[in-house]
Amino acid sequence: MTGTTFIITFTTRPEAASDFRAMLDNVKRDLPAVAGCRGVDIFRASDDPAVFTLVEQWDSEQAHKKHIETVTASGGWDAIAAFLLEPPSGRYASRL
Repeated sequence: MTGTTFIITFTTRPEAASDFRAMLDNVKRDLPAVAGCRGVDIFRASDDPAVFTLVEQWDSEQAHKKHIETVTASGGWDAIAAFLLEPPSGRYASRL
């Protein structure tokens, strides 16, 4: 299967973790409807309830980058950033 995987980890402010978790319910529902998105798996760290990782499957890096541009332009990224303790760490990855 061709395509690309994007893995991103968010560390929220401890007091924002519960609200961020609730927001991820919307991400799980809405992201797969975005053009080029094949699906998303969402994880919460076992040792830190303020750390969340998303593993996103996309048709291409270009499809993912277009989605990020849309989210940024709409102000959606600012809403996400408001929950965070630090900037997220993300990268494209290939299955071995």
